[in-house]
Amino acid sequence: MVREPIFKKKYYENNNYSCSKNVTIMDGETGELFCENCGVIQGMILQNNMGEIFPNSDFSSHAGNKTSLRLYDMGLSTFVGKFDHDCTGKSFDYKMKPLIHRMRLWDSRSKIKQSSERNLRTALLEIDKLREKLSLTDLVLERSAYLYRKSAKTNLVRGRSIKGMVGACVYIACRELDISRTIKDIAENLQEDRKSIARNYRFLFQNLSLTVSVSDPLKRIVKFSNNLRLSESTKREAIRIFDKLQELGVTAGKNPDGVASTIIYMASIKTCEHISQQQISKISGITAVTIRNRCKEFRKYINLI
Repeated sequence: MVREPIFKKKYYENNNYSCSKNVTIMDGETGELFCENCGVIQGMILQNNMGEIFPNSDFSSHAGNKTSLRLYDMGLSTFVGKFDHDCTGKSFDYKMKPLIHRMRLWDSRSKIKQSSERNLRTALLEIDKLREKLSLTDLVLERSAYLYRKSAKTNLVRGRSIKGMVGACVYIACRELDISRTIKDIAENLQEDRKSIARNYRFLFQNLSLTVSVSDPLKRIVKFSNNLRLSESTKREAIRIFDKLQELGVTAGKNPDGVASTIIYMASIKTCEHISQQQISKISGITAVTIRNRCKEFRKYINLI
């Protein structure tokens, strides 16, 4: 989609251009000046009033902070700044500084009145920390914050650890948006027990009436293969094996991590790339016993010779 320029007509008396129709148009977004008749660019204008040049953008003087569920106050509240000067830049009188300091102190205290509000603020900070650690998008974080706020409103977080509930909300958001993040990954980055996150996930799943789609084993195959540093031929062979098993309906109802681990092991055998079951188990979190059992079942349909 190509944007439609914002034009403003301006007339200049002392113009050195030889065009007969001396009508100069300014593009409001780029600041370029050009002739309406011949199209010759005559220069560029830079204005201090950003709202005039960019009337429909975030640079407009009327645009405020964006609202977000990841912010404790959703970006709607005001606060007393930390600088000891007024709007004109003039410093406060020495008698006024203690009053401003006291006002700043009570302003910060008035935003958190109860322990539940303090817990919500701590939980939202923990969610925001996972952005860089797990490479999550803003959409996942917004959905996680919404789930935690909903859990807090229905009093489901009472008596449970903050990090455990945060990990469960992030895992649910990743499952809903089809992003490959396991409970183990979230637990390691949150420094929380994996069992606590899994228990809270089941608790929220039952009480919030959520519908979470089953993750695609194909994404797990690519992820585990990259972590094991397998060759490209092994990855392609694993994808071919998965496509064949999926057409036969053998992978339905099985753990996606177990299916992906077994297919990677079978592909490594077929391409003669020596990867042990213990190496795959360490990366995927699936036991070697599960890999062997799935391998016996899948070898009925796949020839590894």
